[in-house]
Amino acid sequence: MRLTRRLAALSSLAAVAGLAVPRGLRAQEGWYPLKDAAGRPIQNFRLPIELQTEIMALENAVTFGARLADVTIIEVFDSNCPYCRVAARDVTQMMARDRELAVTIINAPSLGLPSVLAARVEYAVKVLGGVDKARAFHEASMRARGLFDGLRALDLAADLGLDRKAVEDLADRPESGRVVAQAVRLANASNLAATPSWLIAGTAVIGWPGRPTMEAIVGSIRDCDKPVCT
Repeated sequence: MRLTRRLAALSSLAAVAGLAVPRGLRAQEGWYPLKDAAGRPIQNFRLPIELQTEIMALENAVTFGARLADVTIIEVFDSNCPYCRVAARDVTQMMARDRELAVTIINAPSLGLPSVLAARVEYAVKVLGGVDKARAFHEASMRARGLFDGLRALDLAADLGLDRKAVEDLADRPESGRVVAQAVRLANASNLAATPSWLIAGTAVIGWPGRPTMEAIVGSIRDCDKPVCT
């Protein structure tokens, strides 16, 4: 990626624009009595279904898994979030076992300029390569170690068979910056700036609760349309 002053400035402004938006909702911790495997409470709160629909409609959203899913989990993540990398491995295993589960990922970078640039490349991969390339890119990027920035993202796109220059050109365009900034703004307005954050059936779950807990949440959604059945 051409890390010119202009691009760096645009990317920084895009990130700041998203992070500066006042939060429109006040998180209600512990709306449901969710706990992780160690028995620790998991922060969760209700989110209007309209916001969930708006998040799923973001231009950089990508959905994997079942085509006719009965449950869809939405993840808000950052390319350099270590907990997101752990969650990605577990969620991939969940989808492999659960043929009626889908996951929608939203790259809303919050950890600095390298994450912003990587998110722009990831959006370009989706546009140019479609869902299959986007999934391969996401899974490979989540296996990365160390800093995952724009240059590493471009290398990965090329390794997946995409034209590096075409990906770079699209990632550099102002509209790509606007797409990423909009994802950040909406994540912040929904109190989902911490990564990873999850949306499922109108409930936001902050952090990665672990695979057993997330599988239990999915099971409860199927049983009673709530993360916890009482």
